[in-house]
Amino acid sequence: MEKTQYLYGFLLLFVSLFACRQDSRARFCLEEAERLMESRPDSSLSLLESLCSPEKLPSEDYVTWCLLLTQARDKNYLEHTSDSVIEVAVRYFEKRNEPHRMAQAYYCRGRVLSDLNLSEEALEAYLKAKEQAGQTADYNLQARINNHLGGLHWKNMNNRESLSYYQEAHRVYAFLSDTAGMVNTLCNIGKCLQGMNRLDSASVYYGKALDLTEEGNLQSQKGTVLTSLGNISMEQGDYVTALARYQGALRSTKKSKYLDTRYHNLGKAYQLLGQADSALFYLEKIVGSENLFTRCNAHRLLYQLAKERGAHDSAFVHNETYWQLRDSIEHLYRPHELEQVKALYNKERLQNRHDRQMREAEIRQLVWVVLFLASLVVGMFIYSYFNKKLALQRARNQEILNLLEENRRQLAVKNQELDTQNARLEAVQQSLSKLWEEKDCLEKKREEQVSRLEEDNRKQEAAHERKLEELESRIKSATDEKESLLHEKVALIHQKDMLLDQQDVQLKAMLKAGKQYEEQIEKLVSERQKTWQEMDALRLEIDTLRLESEARLQQEMKSQEDYQAQCKMYETWQKELVTQNRCLSRMHKQLVLGVWKEPDWESFMENFNRIYPGFYDHLVANFDLTQREIRIVCLTKLGIKTGKVACVFGLGEDMIRRIKSDIRKRCFPTSTAYSLDQIIKRWY
Repeated sequence: MEKTQYLYGFLLLFVSLFACRQDSRARFCLEEAERLMESRPDSSLSLLESLCSPEKLPSEDYVTWCLLLTQARDKNYLEHTSDSVIEVAVRYFEKRNEPHRMAQAYYCRGRVLSDLNLSEEALEAYLKAKEQAGQTADYNLQARINNHLGGLHWKNMNNRESLSYYQEAHRVYAFLSDTAGMVNTLCNIGKCLQGMNRLDSASVYYGKALDLTEEGNLQSQKGTVLTSLGNISMEQGDYVTALARYQGALRSTKKSKYLDTRYHNLGKAYQLLGQADSALFYLEKIVGSENLFTRCNAHRLLYQLAKERGAHDSAFVHNETYWQLRDSIEHLYRPHELEQVKALYNKERLQNRHDRQMREAEIRQLVWVVLFLASLVVGMFIYSYFNKKLALQRARNQEILNLLEENRRQLAVKNQELDTQNARLEAVQQSLSKLWEEKDCLEKKREEQVSRLEEDNRKQEAAHERKLEELESRIKSATDEKESLLHEKVALIHQKDMLLDQQDVQLKAMLKAGKQYEEQIEKLVSERQKTWQEMDALRLEIDTLRLESEARLQQEMKSQEDYQAQCKMYETWQKELVTQNRCLSRMHKQLVLGVWKEPDWESFMENFNRIYPGFYDHLVANFDLTQREIRIVCLTKLGIKTGKVACVFGLGEDMIRRIKSDIRKRCFPTSTAYSLDQIIKRWY
């Protein structure tokens, strides 16, 4: 017996676990189907159809399945034949205050009723969906509802109402920056305007849609827009433009389901242009189309072409085929009309069933009222019996009230204790606010110190720049002076040459005059020799000035190089100190061997303070840094790379970079142009 009980218990546990697992799998499938609804509706439909016995799921999951199944069938362009599934979701969500789900349910009901050609019921469903969607932030759903409202009015030849809904849908898609939705609504607006015989306005909207397709590289939609523009050109009698647009639509077509329509348009355009061979080429491609309407129109156009060519036999065949296809189309759509009538009959039958159920409910309610009155009469007879029990119950209630009063007193004492604790908390909060104020003061002081350091750095850089400018100006002045001296030298030489020429002329004249001028000639010769001596002295002076300026320039350049070498000397000296320190040198070589422990850090900081005395104390005194952040800054001061620092702490390089970036933002907020490594290298 006990074994049997254990077996039953085990089976019950197994069944419950299996049921829980099934419920979790079903819920996962529903969530995954809803996630894939927009991007991959075919996969979403497959997931929903893979669920076995969805009606056995919990009520909420089953209702969600009904809603998602209707959405998936609509997304996959499957025609709805019944509203029984979506009505389950509508009745469920009508009882709950969930605007988003109600909007989705009403929208799906509208799609189903539209496929069933129940325009008035579909319009009512869309309007309810629009009202509920207005209470949510699902703008995509709002746009789709307005788009379908426009389509419903357009189907019923109400172009003005259709235009207003399409325009509203376009505004929402523009707000969402949904290019595909904008193209679709612009085409719908153009279609309404075309139906109102406003062809120029329709062309404008089709043109806007075409520009968007080119910007977004929407080839399939581009073909549809070009086809619409071609239809307008056909209505305007511009067959050449229509042909060009139809050809562009064919080039943009990638899906085979649109090819038949493209071929038909091209064939019709070529026929109207009188190019029978081209028209025949495209029309013969769609003679075997699966679409009866396309085949019917193709045979009608082929009949006209054959008639124009005088091919009476061919014209007769195409004409007979055309009328046969028309009869087939009429026969196909008669059952569809019967299905519509049947759907209306089923709806009325369901309504009658609902009314009958309501009447039965009223009868059951009346029976319950009679039973209640009978029980009331019986209760009067047994009132006396229970009266004594009520007295005892009152005594017990009094005891309970006394206990409650005692509890109230205890609660009052506890409330007083809570008040005292609240007062203590307020005092603590005040002290915390003071601490925060002190922290803000310290941060302001730190910012002032940082700004002063940055100002000192800027002043030093400005001084260096001024020195360089002075050196450049000196070099320039020396060069200018050199050039002016050379020009003066050249002018003097030219002047002396002119004087010598004049003297030669005079000497020649004096020689011709006679011996009386010999003494004067000797004097002139001596003066000429003195002039040459003076020129030689001037040349020597110019060369001396040139050499002095070049030496001064070289000295200034050497002083500049010495200054730069002194700037690098400190860094080299610090590196030599690090290498001379045995502990730091050994730790620098062994950084990648593993994470440092606390004794390693104590040894490191002791030797680091010898190389950079006061650096650690300055960090602790002026900045709010953790111990790890201080150690990272010290390693950075030694020039250790990020990868080795990450090995020391056992962290990733990205984590070390984030810590360094956070330190720079907190401690050096004004030095945005430099990294922490650059700041620490030049700082203190």
